[in-house]
Amino acid sequence: MKIWAHRGSSLIWPENTALAFRLAHEAGATGFETDLRLSADGEIMLAHDASLTRFGVEGVSIARAASRELEQIAIPSPDGRHRDRLMRLETLLATYPDKDYIFDCKIDDEALFEALAALLVRHPLREPPWFLTWSADADRRVAERFPGSPVFAREVATRRWGYASLLGLGRLAEPPNPILSLPVLYYGLPVVSKGQVRSLAARGKRFIGFLVDTEADIARARELGLMGVLTDRPDRYASAR
Repeated sequence: MKIWAHRGSSLIWPENTALAFRLAHEAGATGFETDLRLSADGEIMLAHDASLTRFGVEGVSIARAASRELEQIAIPSPDGRHRDRLMRLETLLATYPDKDYIFDCKIDDEALFEALAALLVRHPLREPPWFLTWSADADRRVAERFPGSPVFAREVATRRWGYASLLGLGRLAEPPNPILSLPVLYYGLPVVSKGQVRSLAARGKRFIGFLVDTEADIARARELGLMGVLTDRPDRYASAR
């Protein structure tokens, strides 16, 4: 089973930082999911939000600050016990070139995809990255610049499919994308069935569990025989082994 660490290990470490990714790697994560935004000087920064307000840093916009300035800013872990600095995507790729990557492109600006294409020439990956996007324009730009990279279904279509799957009607609302993702449990209820997972695989689609964090989630993912999961707690998979 492939294990993508969501923003590193974002439930316990400062998200999208070198510390989070290092500890996720040491815990056995086979891949990383991270969020991409552009700094004012055109560097790809790892940041989920447009600003740093959620971390108690006021008045800092990712798009309006230079990368060197952003790299000096430390953000806390959820419990406030740990801190580490923001980082550029190039630093992550140079450190972990052999990981599988999921890029969540938070903006659809052409400049982001141009910068990413140039970066992947300098730091080629073992496998084409997978993409999460938030607009049709971003989907088109991925298709143009990264033709070997699949794109996940966007949020509205995924939610519709998830609710249909809870009712046993998943095939009726299944998005056409070649890679798909859903929670494996929803308030303790199974979202997808073994038959549904087998059907997806038989039709050449790849399916991963989304934020499979708890012991119950992990047990269900293993029961379903998933090819991979996205998790905030890759350390729990190490202990489950």
